[in-house]
This record gives sequence, structure tokens and C-alpha cells, in this order.
Amino acid sequence: MFRKIAFVALIVLAAISGVLVAKFIVDPPQYTPVAQTGGMVVSNPRQIPDYALVDMNGQPFKLSQLRGRSVLIFFGYTFCPDVCPLTLAELKQIKALLGPKAADVAVLYISVDPERDSPEVLKRYIVAFDPDFLSATGDIETVRRFATEFGAAFEKQKPAGTSASYLVAHTSFTYLLDRDGRWRMTFAFKTPVEEVARETLRIAQER
Repeated sequence: MFRKIAFVALIVLAAISGVLVAKFIVDPPQYTPVAQTGGMVVSNPRQIPDYALVDMNGQPFKLSQLRGRSVLIFFGYTFCPDVCPLTLAELKQIKALLGPKAADVAVLYISVDPERDSPEVLKRYIVAFDPDFLSATGDIETVRRFATEFGAAFEKQKPAGTSASYLVAHTSFTYLLDRDGRWRMTFAFKTPVEEVARETLRIAQER
């Protein structure tokens, strides 16, 4: 039941954003819930393909550059008022819980708002949480295709009652890749940091 609810939630958000991709619908990820946590194991792990992005130093970036390390990926944007800073703060806690093994795990923040999130803006934002965290973005369609690999979606919105020119509604899950770049787990927003750290450590220790 949890697996079905999680997958339906992904589809509803993607439908709102108008970015459903046939490949994801035809061959959706199969999840196995982890007992008593918000983590979901991807039963059919696959390697996430490379997309040409730009990192926070203005340099070309591809996911394959992180091969050999597990990767925690989160999609967000620097103007995000709530979910993003909360998640990044929790990722910092997770890194601390990993102890010495943290060197084998990369945290990668992908901006879904390249219009405002230049490399300079991204770098200033992400290092405020942790100098070891990485960030990247790209043209909007490349970022959208990359996000859809995980079933993630985002949409620019102009909500009432705010002075912001726009906000971006986006999927709030964190995705875990193993050292070979295969998508292994998904964590819902506010999954206890101890549980994320435990599962991340388990994946990072695999040989």
C-alpha cells in the first residue's frame, strides 16, 4: 500500500507540472518500503544517465564525475522558503552521523530555477550549509529531463499573498545513488535523519 501511495504521489505532482515522460510511466520504479522509516528501496535499480549541467563553480558537470561515491540528490532552488533549507540542514546532520564514512558520500543539490540560480548564487547558498556540499544546474529543459529520471517534477508558480516574483513547486524527495551511479533509495521529506544516515551508510559500504 505504501508503495502504491508513494508512486501515485509522484504521478500527481508530475501531472500538475505537465512533465510526465512516457518512459517513466511505462517502466516506473518498483519500491519496497523500509520498515518504520520513510525510506523506499528501488527494487529495480538502474544507472542514472549523464546530463550536461554546470556546477557552482561555473564548470561543466556530469553525474558520472561522482562515480565511486554514493550520492544524495535533492532538487530545489535558493529562493525556496521552507522545504529546501530544512532538507539541507538535515543533510548536514546526516553527514555528521556518517562520521568518517561521509567522505564516501556526496550531497548534490540540483537547482530547478536556473533563471535566478547562477553558479555564483548557488555557491554562496550551498556552502552556507556545508562547504563540502555540491550544487549544479543547467538549462531548464535539461534539468527537467534529469529530474524526470527520478519521477521528480517542478513548476513555476505565482502564489497570492507574496511579494516574490514567483515560487517553484517541486518534489521534496531525496534520492540515494550507489557508487556506480545506480538509483537505490528514495526518502520522503522529513524522514528521520538517523534512518537516512543508516541506509546511506549501508549503501556506501557495499562493495
